[in-house]
Amino acid sequence: MAPVEKRVAEAWWGLAVTGSEEAQKELVRAGTEYNRLFADEGEQEAVAGWYGELDSLDDELLRRQVEVLYRTYASKQGDAGALDKIEELEAEANAVYGNHRGTVGGRPVGENEVRDILRTAGDESVRREAWEASKTVGREVEGTVRELARLRNRLAREAGYKDHYHRSLDLQEMDVEELERLMADLESATDAPFRELKKRLDERLREKFGVEVVRPWFLSDPFFQETPEDGNLDTDRFFEGKDLEALTRKTYDSLGLEVRGVVAKSDLYARPGKNQHAFCLPVGRDYPYDVRVLANLRAGKPDAYWMNTMLHEFGHAVYDRHINLKLPYLLRGVSHIATTEAIALMMGALGEEPGWLQSVAGVPEDELASERERLAARRREELLVFTRWALVVFRFEKELYADPDREDLNGVWWDLVEKLQLVPRPPGRDEPDWAAKIHVATAPVYYQNYVLGNLIAAQLRNYLETHITQGPFYQNEVAGRYLLESFFGPGARENWRDTVLRATGEPLDPAHFVSSIR
Repeated sequence: MAPVEKRVAEAWWGLAVTGSEEAQKELVRAGTEYNRLFADEGEQEAVAGWYGELDSLDDELLRRQVEVLYRTYASKQGDAGALDKIEELEAEANAVYGNHRGTVGGRPVGENEVRDILRTAGDESVRREAWEASKTVGREVEGTVRELARLRNRLAREAGYKDHYHRSLDLQEMDVEELERLMADLESATDAPFRELKKRLDERLREKFGVEVVRPWFLSDPFFQETPEDGNLDTDRFFEGKDLEALTRKTYDSLGLEVRGVVAKSDLYARPGKNQHAFCLPVGRDYPYDVRVLANLRAGKPDAYWMNTMLHEFGHAVYDRHINLKLPYLLRGVSHIATTEAIALMMGALGEEPGWLQSVAGVPEDELASERERLAARRREELLVFTRWALVVFRFEKELYADPDREDLNGVWWDLVEKLQLVPRPPGRDEPDWAAKIHVATAPVYYQNYVLGNLIAAQLRNYLETHITQGPFYQNEVAGRYLLESFFGPGARENWRDTVLRATGEPLDPAHFVSSIR
């Protein structure tokens, strides 16, 4: 596994940083080679047999390795032609998302520019053009995403599942009914406070832009993932003239967690042809760990968005980089996607925390004194807004995989946006806006991990500050050591539920998160 797995990661990185056709082909080659490692039916049967006899294995590490290996084989089972085609289409989609630029005012614009326009422009026509430009990639990839969904469903049904949605959750060690109950409970718990928030936001935006209806282009994010900018709280000003790389290093240094090696391997600044998003990527599992972050900082234009993103992605990185090297190869990974998202989300939130802004970013106390309440309120608003957005993606993907060929997917998307985000669809709009979100194509059935990550982050931070540091966890090496020993180091030697239980002293309890949004 080791050399092939490393080649896949290297190929993924190559495509992200260049967007070239050759890099796209290399990713397909490497992905196909990786899939074929698990194609032997005799090996599949052997591993399934071991998995069926887990209770007879007394060795805890051996038992866990069998669980991980079984799910790895299961995720790669099926028709070789379908698996190869999925690799090809995913690489193609990644290249499109990386290279696509919408047009505003007759010139191509990237995601950074679209975000700037939606945050600052006062002219409705310019805002609408930018918002529509951000969706044009959806038209380009719609057919690819539908075909990917068909192929994924084909493999799922061959394996005895209803569709890819159900198969993916099962392979992620998640019970479908339990997860859907949790999401329904979160929808109910956030409904009233979100409606109250959206009412306030709409009143402010109607007054600001002089309109009767708050259309999606009046929000400051193309998907309403974030709270619209408040003219009375400009968080970008906290980072004027600051070095976001240096602040990231300082943050993790204060926890005793080294990131300089990650920075040296990373690609952090925007340029043409490069993937426009941000992610963290472990390349192989051999020590010293090779962990990289891709971001799109703008030289000379530091802002709150990219500060939060850097803290988030390097949260993934410190987890990947501090997994116990003595673990067996198969267990040298994170416990679960949701646990690494928990660390990233907990760290990313610091960018708007008054204590962090003062002690790490060096914002003077007198500048923060009048903003503390607004910053705390904004944090609650951001959690509400993001949860409702995540529910849209989660519920949409269930519908997508139930029938990828349905003609009304555009309407399904906007029905969910209107119901869960209270954002009215533009009159007469019938475009594949759902396909403009890269996760739907290349990270399918993933968004529930952000939701679980926020729940785990709230519970973990509460435990750290109640039992370990008796105060803010950041700038405290004791907290860093606890994370290293109790969260990062154990890697994948246990499932995510057991990781949460051991690290926080209780099973996952959404009450910690719910209390943080009230």
